[in-house]
Amino acid sequence: MRRMSVIALVLVVAGCGQAARPYTPQPGTAGSAPAPATATEGSARPSAGAPGVETIEVGGGKFRVDIDWPDRRDPLMTVITDWYLASRKVMVSGSDRYLKDLDLELQAVRQAYDGVRRYTEEDRRVKGVARLYDLRVTKVLDKGAQVDTCVDESKVRVVSASSGEAVSPQPSIMRAPYLQRALAHRGDDGVWRIRELFYDQEGCAR
Repeated sequence: MRRMSVIALVLVVAGCGQAARPYTPQPGTAGSAPAPATATEGSARPSAGAPGVETIEVGGGKFRVDIDWPDRRDPLMTVITDWYLASRKVMVSGSDRYLKDLDLELQAVRQAYDGVRRYTEEDRRVKGVARLYDLRVTKVLDKGAQVDTCVDESKVRVVSASSGEAVSPQPSIMRAPYLQRALAHRGDDGVWRIRELFYDQEGCAR
């Protein structure tokens, strides 16, 4: 197996004290894809578990995420989609207040803080359109799970917060789709929390 690189991600607080959300597999209903659903500033939890593309706008339309849900939707997939949405809200706004409800363990919190520092403390923001696709729960054990998704940020740009102009050079990770992986752990309270986040620049086609 190729060496996965740890991606520095987004968070300051690990969402302690939330109500438990036990993992219960619930396959979605197969069939023809419905028209894309659109939500604003919400979590990636469309109703009925139907396949298709859900569009979520962030920052008043400055950033958009298209989530291509599979035919068989597993609730555990929201571990990675909710994280991605919250992290990009930070990168759009420069504020970490969107992260307080995420479920992360200490190691992921440390990764997150380091990764978002330039967007909360420096003159950096993001804008554009990102796509999450090929969502899958790759492994599930008693108290551990691996959730993967492909991320296409080729239409995303890092810009100056003050001028709105694209910075140079742009992050190389955005040039082609990459694999995002979350290793999750279920606590004694039944809540699944991200323990560690990785990315790999290989493994995803457009």
